[in-house]
Amino acid sequence: MTLVGSEAGGIAGPRPVSSADTTGDGVARVEFSVPRGALLARLLKNKVFGILTFGIYRFWAKTHIRRMLWAGANIEGDRLEYMGTAKELFLGFLIAMMILTPIMLVAGLVVELLAVMNEVFLVIGQFLNIVVLYMFWQFARYRLWRYRLSRTSWRGIRFFLAGSAFKYAFNVGIRGALSILTLGWAYPVLQAYRLKCRMNNTRFGDGDFSYSGTIKGLYRIYWPAIAITQVVVIGVLIFLNMSDADILTKNADVALEAGKLPIADKAAGMLAVAGLIVFLTITVLSFVVRVWEFRYLAEHTTFNGARFVSSLRVKSVFAIFALAFVISLLGMLAFIGLIYLAFVIESTVAIFVMIGSFFVAVIAMEILMMLFITVPMIGAVCHSLQIYNFGAFEHAAATAEKSSKYAEGFADAMDVGAF
Repeated sequence: MTLVGSEAGGIAGPRPVSSADTTGDGVARVEFSVPRGALLARLLKNKVFGILTFGIYRFWAKTHIRRMLWAGANIEGDRLEYMGTAKELFLGFLIAMMILTPIMLVAGLVVELLAVMNEVFLVIGQFLNIVVLYMFWQFARYRLWRYRLSRTSWRGIRFFLAGSAFKYAFNVGIRGALSILTLGWAYPVLQAYRLKCRMNNTRFGDGDFSYSGTIKGLYRIYWPAIAITQVVVIGVLIFLNMSDADILTKNADVALEAGKLPIADKAAGMLAVAGLIVFLTITVLSFVVRVWEFRYLAEHTTFNGARFVSSLRVKSVFAIFALAFVISLLGMLAFIGLIYLAFVIESTVAIFVMIGSFFVAVIAMEILMMLFITVPMIGAVCHSLQIYNFGAFEHAAATAEKSSKYAEGFADAMDVGAF
């Protein structure tokens, strides 16, 4: 069985087409199919070898999964090819750790010294530490994209990402700070830079991708979500203030010690409901704007005259993530149930059973997420794409431009990237 179209976790998207369905005016679509049985077998094998090697096998595991996923994308009868190796990932990780470890140690030492001097200095030091980590994270993401593109080829021609990772991290950091200071209203400015920097630096052989989107265009997508989120957050804060939830929370510990559970329960319940409302609002709106943003990105991206159109629908993405929510919820409830049983039984054996069950549940969750979330999501995105004037890709020629073999090391060291 393959994960294609509506078979991929209930996706309701455009019908997958083959090269035979390509019309005479140079319009092509992207197919995506991965044998579910083979993917499941590989995922199980990766987990077993990962346990036996204490996690070292994960570099080989990533490589195998990427080869399967890349090969699942079929464009005009030819599949994408992932050319990266586990050795590159492993050595890149070691190099990154050799660089990051002393930096983290020095940063930690500085924070400790500041704590001895003054509490104000401690706060400043911790803030700067967060800023540095965020900048490193963005730096790692850019190098991650560069490595993956440089190891991706179609018909023997590789993709490539130019540009400076340092410059990208710095500019994203500045715009990210501006987004926080403006309570989200500058977020479209941040996204506009990200999209422009990544797409305008992307190459396929000797051809260049070009992105013509604007900040104004992204504001049209994001402003309703930003406004709704702020209204909801303000409403929740007003509700908590009027219900004296903050006072109840401060007295919750005292209430528990005195055996007054209703007081503590009431405070916890109010905060839980408020947090859930904000979380669901942000999550649902994120689904919507991400889909709109992807369609906007596709429609404003060209390649040597070729242009793209996406018919990705909100309900397709929402259906996939709704399934992810259900899987996560069931996993959480199962874990809570195991903890409860361990406390009720009050035996060493029960505790070990709980720990073992939790370990198995985590592995099962990762596998389920890949099978029913990640792969269907990739399928939905691929099947939604149409490429006009596709001949521009067929006329691209290979170049001798190369990328670093170990560019993904920082991303792996900082746990950036899903697979």
